[in-house]
Amino acid sequence: MSKTLENKQIAHVPVLAEEVCKGLELKNKRNIVDCTLGLAGHARIILQNLGSTGRLFGFEVDSDNLKLAKKNLRPFFKKVTFINKNFENLTEELKKLRIKSIDGVLLDLGLSSPQVDLAEKGFSFLREGPLDMRFDKKQPLTAAQIINKYPVGELTRIFKDYGEEFLGRKIALGIAKRRHARAFKTTTELARFIEKLIKRKSHIHPATRVFQALRIEVNHELEALKNVLRQAVSFLKPGGRLVVISYHSLEDRITKQFFKELSRSFLNEPGKLTTTYLKPSLKIISKKPITPSLKEAQSNPRSRSAKLRIAEKL
Repeated sequence: MSKTLENKQIAHVPVLAEEVCKGLELKNKRNIVDCTLGLAGHARIILQNLGSTGRLFGFEVDSDNLKLAKKNLRPFFKKVTFINKNFENLTEELKKLRIKSIDGVLLDLGLSSPQVDLAEKGFSFLREGPLDMRFDKKQPLTAAQIINKYPVGELTRIFKDYGEEFLGRKIALGIAKRRHARAFKTTTELARFIEKLIKRKSHIHPATRVFQALRIEVNHELEALKNVLRQAVSFLKPGGRLVVISYHSLEDRITKQFFKELSRSFLNEPGKLTTTYLKPSLKIISKKPITPSLKEAQSNPRSRSAKLRIAEKL
């Protein structure tokens, strides 16, 4: 992290903050887990609305973000436990702390401002930086290794599955041909190559979906989300709330399907005349995803694609 950033308290504008607090039903709640602490924008508002006996457990895998979150939460230090781990370690870390149950869980799956804005993080094609994209710098896999080493078939798969890029194979073949002569090293180098290869046909940059796919592959984001959702439900008390904010269709689809699966009271299997009755463990609170108001979307453009879903433990 740059010295300028390290010495600066960065304000983070949390997305759908009022809706998050309402969704968590913070009154009379005790233990809240923020699985994606980031710069602590949501955490700060949660702590302001949490009772005197309430405590927040904040997971943040990005060490730079964690340093800034600690600065931003100084007034609440006695009420916060900071955990420098990926949220898929939820069960392991809560057991270490001897926490048996929790009242609410928040997952805000978007990137934090420094991850987008700092070139050295390698997330943005708008700023020249290394092809990195790791949330956790201790892990070995980087975007550069994927781009320069993955076979064409694997590149095609991640571009299509994680980026929903229908020109995935064309891009993969182009990358393979180019890297044979010279490896890709920077974000802007890759972005310019993709733009030249497939041309710009709308206001969306041609590299957008590829960069999303790389980030998801580097950080195993979709598997981590599936893992933490089940862990969260197992720790929630009856009446506890699970609140998830997603920013692209893949995350939202996983959350929606998970909520639907755990809220079923019966199952009719294809080809069978009998009905299997189930004991649901969740009640869906938001039948449709909650999205930012026009005012919020205008004041905070990064919130525009946000979708919030809420479920309650039965």
